[in-house]
Amino acid sequence: MGSKKGMNRENSYIVISDKVPGLPFSKGIMAPSIMATGMSPEVAYNIAALIEDHLRKNDITSITVKRLRETTFNILKMRLGEDIAERYMRWHSMGNIGKPLIILIGGATGVGKSTIAAQLSNRLNINRIIPTDAIREVMRASVSPKLIPPLRGSCYNAWQNLNYPLPPGDPVILGYREQTQAVVVGVEGVMNRAIEEGTNVIIEGAHIAPGYMDIAKFSRAIVIQMIIQVKDLQMHKDHFLIRNIATRGSRPYLKYIENMDNIRKIQDYLIELAAKHSVRVIDSYNLDDTVLEVLDLINEKLKQEFDEFNRQSKVITLKG
Repeated sequence: MGSKKGMNRENSYIVISDKVPGLPFSKGIMAPSIMATGMSPEVAYNIAALIEDHLRKNDITSITVKRLRETTFNILKMRLGEDIAERYMRWHSMGNIGKPLIILIGGATGVGKSTIAAQLSNRLNINRIIPTDAIREVMRASVSPKLIPPLRGSCYNAWQNLNYPLPPGDPVILGYREQTQAVVVGVEGVMNRAIEEGTNVIIEGAHIAPGYMDIAKFSRAIVIQMIIQVKDLQMHKDHFLIRNIATRGSRPYLKYIENMDNIRKIQDYLIELAAKHSVRVIDSYNLDDTVLEVLDLINEKLKQEFDEFNRQSKVITLKG
């Protein structure tokens, strides 16, 4: 009889009671919500399994979201420490602040921005990823090329499409600047839309350049900006080879290699801008380590936002 009872316990559903129509608890759903703390998928899944085991051992077959989060917090604190537990609670308490999260990932062509964005999307459950190249294509299709010549071509050869005399300076950077200034108009539109909808969004692309937008204008959102770089030239070239294989030649390796000097010039320019505007530069050398560093940056920003939110709440309470 005891083994039968154990079998029934193992096979029974644990229902999230305040979800309609009663969503069953799932380790597969729980694990990504833990990965937002910066944990690896393996560790997050193990924690999710510990949570499920705890609920079953205590014969809990129905639990509210709030209680589930409290249980997760306690298990994370016991197993991985208070810092990780607090990261988890901050991420799942963002609704209290009432601001959407906007993550801006910049960097030269081929540094791994889109791959990092996809990893963040999975870990943070952010369904909207918008490349700036897509914004550029929409703008180019909507406006006569004669009106915005820099929108033609890639960022590293935009200068070739300018039909007016270039001012003194490196033509590659001048072309990049012209194209970025045009695309930023569309980027700001996407950001304003995300704020109005209250939707978290990741915007990634070479046109995310420090100093080209007044981030302070978007105080109704939590905006986190970063630049991704690949220091080693050969590793940067290898990224294009991997991309060529992954896309079955739709993004030709040689095209990028032929423009490598221009791409590296833009990377140097972005790093210079990042230093000037106090934007974090993150090295892309190992995907797992890079994503972990990005998550650390996001969690640092969230802690600052929660500290400020709590401070303002106390001020309002004292005034009341």
